[in-house]
Amino acid sequence: MILAYGNIPYKEDNCNSFFGMSFQEAKKAGKLPFGQLPIFEVGGDSGKLIGQSGSINRYLATLVKVPGFYPSDPLDLAYCDMIYETAQDIAAINPIVNVFVDDEFKFKKVGYFANILPSKLSALYELLGDKKFFCGDVATYCDFAVYHQFDLCRLVVPSVFDKFPKIYQWMKNVEALAGVKEYLEQRSVPVDIGTKPMLKAKL
Repeated sequence: MILAYGNIPYKEDNCNSFFGMSFQEAKKAGKLPFGQLPIFEVGGDSGKLIGQSGSINRYLATLVKVPGFYPSDPLDLAYCDMIYETAQDIAAINPIVNVFVDDEFKFKKVGYFANILPSKLSALYELLGDKKFFCGDVATYCDFAVYHQFDLCRLVVPSVFDKFPKIYQWMKNVEALAGVKEYLEQRSVPVDIGTKPMLKAKL
């Protein structure tokens, strides 16, 4: 989403197309920093391979030329990063959508929506208030981080934000951003959540 919003060219690969081997093989061979995904390569074979989604996202945010997307004031940046880190606190929704199946899925789902999400959702809702985006009138990289987690949440529990109506409007604000709108219209979507999770290309 950051790359699309910033109109920054990129190429998306999986382990097979990038390393010529599966994720497990790449992990065993020591190809992945910290043995996990995502990774981001800058500069080709002579460049650097960056792990950790937060590091990747913050770097990409500095490349976006839209004023304010990566706040220049240190205090504003810290506030933005506070929201970003809260999005990381609720990132357990990712394996619930993309990995767990059957009884493990049901167990993890109940625990997440009962114990992990509620306090963070309430706090984020208070911080959003009546603002268009979390840091004001301009979208920042923290909006994209929260949007990703909330978008997955509503896939699993469509009514999850019914008591938080301003969240719906905020999500529409993110979805309407130039570049983001086009990206969301064409990206693959998770299907068969909880049974045989996979990504399905949009027709």
